Amino acid sequence: MRLSRLLLLVFLALQILGCTQDYKSGKELIDIAINGLPDSNLTEEERLALGFAAIYVKYGQHPKTYIALAKAIDDERVWAASDGITIVTRYGQIIRTDGLPFASSGVYFTQENPFAIGLLSVNQDTVYTAKRDFISEGMFGVDSHSRFSINEVSTHFVAGKERRLQKVTEHLSIPSLNLKTENHYWVEPNNKQIVWRSEQQLGPAQPVVLLESLLPYFDDI
Repeated sequence: MRLSRLLLLVFLALQILGCTQDYKSGKELIDIAINGLPDSNLTEEERLALGFAAIYVKYGQHPKTYIALAKAIDDERVWAASDGITIVTRYGQIIRTDGLPFASSGVYFTQENPFAIGLLSVNQDTVYTAKRDFISEGMFGVDSHSRFSINEVSTHFVAGKERRLQKVTEHLSIPSLNLKTENHYWVEPNNKQIVWRSEQQLGPAQPVVLLESLLPYFDDI
């Protein structure tokens, strides 16, 4: 890499980090300039000092970061970042997004909502149908079909402690988008509506969105 280009990348890294007071060594700055920003991993002290509910978010290969709860409206949680990205969840499922290339703008189950009853209570033989809106594609009222399988229990370190979580896989089909995919949710067996971690795909050829609870909203635990 030419020296002038490397110096430019280091300068850009400095601009990105300009609002933080953390000291960055020259080696760290060069690494950030070449490889991009690292994943955000808060210490337990930093997590408890947040003072607001928050989740970790990782979009495909982009660095993991955290975003705050902007507001809670009934059973919807609106998570917003300073760069304009907004993710709205309902019982752990992503139902709307803003600021991402492929925008989901609504999920409406036509009968029973499997996320509302708790994913560990779903009938694994039932296909749950929903209407979905995709404003970025100009598509509204698109049919989707979800079937769920309940998998193993494993230990995960989430929101400051080790938790025994049960994995639930959603087998999602959206014929109008020619999409068949699997979404994964990790649920607390003792509280079947709490999704502590999930991996969800919003549309075809889109990267997986990882959500993980960092500091839960008090009404949800």
